[in-house]
Amino acid sequence: MPWEVTIRGADDKPLGDRESVVKLISAAVPAMEWYEEPPLLERIKDMPDHPFHALIPTWPEETRASFARSKLYGDLDAGEFAIRLYGFESQPIASVCAEIRGDGNPVPLLAAICYPNGWFATDDRDGQPIDLAAESAKGWEWFREYRGRVIRGAASNEG
Repeated sequence: MPWEVTIRGADDKPLGDRESVVKLISAAVPAMEWYEEPPLLERIKDMPDHPFHALIPTWPEETRASFARSKLYGDLDAGEFAIRLYGFESQPIASVCAEIRGDGNPVPLLAAICYPNGWFATDDRDGQPIDLAAESAKGWEWFREYRGRVIRGAASNEG
């Protein structure tokens, strides 16, 4: 269960093209590991029994086109938390999505990505901007408390 965040440009301006956005993020976070996942349609082409083959003819053209493109991900394991960046398929890139897992504080990393590029981050739960100058984000603390309640509830239901 991740904390979901969106990185956006000021005044709803695009972040840039894929190559430049990846370079900007890599400059801010050199340890970010990038990998490209082959398109779903390519991955299942030699699997004639895959259930998607029956569904593909019913998909709108834009859905088929989306599943025909590869997906780029940026991953970083920072020890106390991990972050995955995705959403690099549109051109230009309007925003980048982030999934954050763990217990450590991701705000300094988000600030390192956003500040030098004039970007900001919003909490997907409520759409509010994250205060990147704060020690921690209200949304991150809310998420950690919520996740703890869910885990405790699941554990009490098992016993």
